[in-house]
Amino acid sequence: MKSKNELVKQYIMDQLHKRIYLPGQLIESEGQLCEKLNTSRMTVRGALADLEAEGIVYKEKGRGTFIAPRPKYSEFKCGISFSKEVSKRGMVPSTKDATLECIFATEEIAKSLHIEVGEKVWKVTRVRCADGIPVIFAEEYYIYSLCPNLTLDIVNQSTYGYLDSLGVSFAFADQKMEAILCPKNIAEKLNIREGHPLIMMTLTVYMKNGVIFNCGIEYYRTDKFTLIQSVYQ
Repeated sequence: MKSKNELVKQYIMDQLHKRIYLPGQLIESEGQLCEKLNTSRMTVRGALADLEAEGIVYKEKGRGTFIAPRPKYSEFKCGISFSKEVSKRGMVPSTKDATLECIFATEEIAKSLHIEVGEKVWKVTRVRCADGIPVIFAEEYYIYSLCPNLTLDIVNQSTYGYLDSLGVSFAFADQKMEAILCPKNIAEKLNIREGHPLIMMTLTVYMKNGVIFNCGIEYYRTDKFTLIQSVYQ
């Protein structure tokens, strides 16, 4: 069970992720947070102090607590738009073995996307390449109603590039990264030996209005494509 301090911090981070709080914005007073979250002023002050130390908020004497101009966890792009990232590194992006299937959300998928069981979703699998070398195998799920015209041709190019052209904006991604040994089925996709070290990244991607757009798992060959993340302070 989370402590009251962690619950206060989670509330503020949730507001930031949902774009209810924006960079430079004044948030609720300590008293308002105490009342809203049913906790003590000491707990709220401790949570705000922690977030200030992490670069999420800052305080101005006599004015209150504000969201930092560049909060560490906002506008997080790593893991989104492989094509853009590869091009930025001076390599040529490509896709192979792509599949696109319209399915009905299982209980697990529905939970990840915050939708109803049985709602239509796109299932996308593909191998992403940099300069012709397979570096990522991805299995992703997209909410059908948000992109009903998705095609295999789009998936073979850049899904996020296509969505950008439609004006769909993304704010951040929740990411969980684990070091694993490559299972046999993934090894065949990436043309490597079984047991090769990989990074497995579980993703949930949010739009700027806080709505989840897609989720999935990506398997990275970090011997050929180094993961880079920026952390602000």
